[in-house]
Parts: sequence; C-alpha cells; structure tokens
Amino acid sequence: MKFIENVDPERYRAFASQCRINHYVKMPEYIEAMKPGFFAGDLLGVEDDDGNLIASALMVHRKNTKPSLQYSYIPRGFNLNDINDRELIRFFGKELGEFARRKGSVFLRMDPDIARVEHEKNGRIKEGGFDHEYIREILEECGYDHLGYPYGYGITWLHRYTMQLDLDRPWKEIKKGIKRCSQYLSKNELRAVKVREGTREELNILADSQDQLSHKLGFKPRTAAYWEKFWNAYGDAVHYYVVTVNFHQAVLNMEKKIREDEDHLKIMKDENKMEPIRKNIQAMKAEIEEIRSMDLDKDEDVPFGAKFIIMIGGHVWNMNMYTRKTPLYNFRCAFALHMYALEHLYQEGAKLYDFEGISGSLDPKDPYYGMFDFKRSFGGEFIEYLGEFDYVCDRKRYRLWKLSSKAKSSLRHTVNYIFHHKTESEN
Repeated sequence: MKFIENVDPERYRAFASQCRINHYVKMPEYIEAMKPGFFAGDLLGVEDDDGNLIASALMVHRKNTKPSLQYSYIPRGFNLNDINDRELIRFFGKELGEFARRKGSVFLRMDPDIARVEHEKNGRIKEGGFDHEYIREILEECGYDHLGYPYGYGITWLHRYTMQLDLDRPWKEIKKGIKRCSQYLSKNELRAVKVREGTREELNILADSQDQLSHKLGFKPRTAAYWEKFWNAYGDAVHYYVVTVNFHQAVLNMEKKIREDEDHLKIMKDENKMEPIRKNIQAMKAEIEEIRSMDLDKDEDVPFGAKFIIMIGGHVWNMNMYTRKTPLYNFRCAFALHMYALEHLYQEGAKLYDFEGISGSLDPKDPYYGMFDFKRSFGGEFIEYLGEFDYVCDRKRYRLWKLSSKAKSSLRHTVNYIFHHKTESEN
C-alpha cells in the first residue's frame, strides 16, 4: 500500500461518490463551501500495489487564535469500500495523523462515518447485531484519543446519531412503512399544503425559518449567503424545496368537505359510524374559525419553510430543513417536505435517504425526543457513529486549546442566547 497526497479531484470524486460510507462533507466541494473558515484542504488517498485507489480522505486546516495554533480536521473520516480491512484502516489512520503533523497542526480531529453497533428501529442496541468497535481500537493503537460516546446536539462537531431510510426497494413498500402516511397526505391536500422546487433567489425562506427557531432556542442562525455558498460549490447535487400554505384555499376545501359530510350524515343510519364524522365536522369548523381569527384567510401561497438537500451517487443528505412555527396542528409542513423530497429523489435514483441528525437520546422527556420520534416515523434505521478521535501532535498545546475552546464555546452559547433568544411577547 502507498499513501498519496494531492489526489486528482476527478479521480478522488469518482472513488468517493461510489463509496458506501461517503458523505457530502468528504467531497472536494466542501473545501470551497467552508472557506474562509478552513483556509486550505488536501485530497489524500491510499493506492494498492497495482496503483488502484482503495481509500480516500479530505483533510481541511484551520488557524486558531488565542491560543495561536493550527489544527486539521477530516469530516466524517475516511472513505474505503471494505470497513473490515483492518490493515488498511491501521495504515491510513497512522499516515493521516502524521500528515497533519507535517502540515504543522497541533492535532487532527476525525469523526468516521461508520456505524458503531447495530440498533433496532426504536434506538435500542440490537442483540447479536454488528459491532465495529474494533475500528476504535485500531485507531487508538495508531495513537488517536477517542473522545467518548456523548448524546445530544452541539457536543460533537457533527451529529453522532442519525436516521437513514433505505430507498433501494419498491416505492409502495417505502410508503407502507411510513407511519400515518395516507392520513397526513390527505390532511395536507385538504389544507392546501404544497411543496415545490425552490430557486436560489428563495434561500431567504430557509434562512428566515431558521431565524424564527433561533429566537426560541437562542442560537445563531445561518444566513441565505451561507446556503448560497453550498449551492455554488455543489451545483447540480443541490436540491432545494419550499413548502407553502394557501389558507384561503384550505378554508374553501374544508367548507366543501363539511357540506359533503353533512349531506352524507343525512342518509346514514349507524350511530357509531356517524359520531366520528360529527366530531370531524366540528373540528374543521373550529379550525376555520381559528384561521380567520388569526387573519390568515388570504388567497396566496405563503412560504412556511424549506429544505436544503445534497445528493451524490444515490445518497441523499438532508443538510437542513426548517419550517415556521404555527399553532395549527393539522398543517404538516415538515412531513410534506420530507414526502415530496423522498418521492422526487426516489425518481431521480436515490438509494439512501439520510435525515441528518438526532440527539441519540431515547428518553421521552428529552427536549429533542420529538425530533427523533418524528424522523423514525418514516421507517428508517437508527444509526450511531463511532464518535470523534484526535491525533495529538503537540500534547501541551493541545491541552491549552481544549481549555480555551471550552471557555469560548460556553461564552459563544451565552452570547448567542442573549442576542438571538426572544420571548413570545417580543416576537
């Protein structure tokens, strides 16, 4: 085996895009999208004795101030087609660490896009399932520090947990595995919730939706310019969707449905079957009244959120999705975005749909449990990654960076909360 630097971008891209554990952050486009945060990047690889590329990795470099130092990062780790090739993992892991040292970095961080152990769909560890802990052991043997198995958001640089839905099967089977699919689709159709492909000029919809959520949770939202950089870098791999609601059409649809149900009740005789219809009629009337009381009954398609997706080699990543807050329970905008994207990208040849991020907590009391419960309702697999590894080149300066980083992170979260959090009365 031979470690190689400066892999030709097209050669690198061809290998990475067909790799089963590839990720959009492992592609050359990521270097451009993340500038100036990371000032430079390298495309690295391993060749076998016949000169074939058998592994790849994208390494980016960042300058840190206070303390002044440089560190390197391999987002989502390396690419290789056989994660059971322990010799290759050991060779590549060591070479990557030493390459970062030669570049002048104090440490190299890597978070392999490899599942740690197999889980059931409900998140519980599957008895007798696969176990890739040996990769952690190999990397530790190569000199890496493993940073543990934390839960939650904001603790690791990239999410350690996600949900992935297999699309390499008949569409009817996929839809059948989605909880309440027909019910939610019918509700959205009745309420004029629609999804369409968005344009670059509409990236502000995603930014504005995230901004609204930031007021509640107190984080710094991404701007439209941030998303435009990714669109520029990834080009045709980007898929952008916008969800809209026409409340006036929703009112008209529900009024028509109420008339139809009332006419149907006149000819029904089974009281047990009549009662649910009466309740639904009353619920729709209350919903119409609520729409009018909120002055929403206008004949226009109002944007209520957006989804930014990157698809490479049949693998789909939900980079970000945000929908505006609404007290109207039956307007399922997030569900509509996922369903439209799923069907559209399935027709485009997608094989795997990655929901990109859950907290990992299985506790119903966890503040992010609802997000996990929503994403698992689509029938996907619960994925837990191996976590973060640091190859430390200068232990003393590394400890100094960790202390400084922890303090700056705490300060940043406090400042963001103060400046971006708003109470309901302020909104």
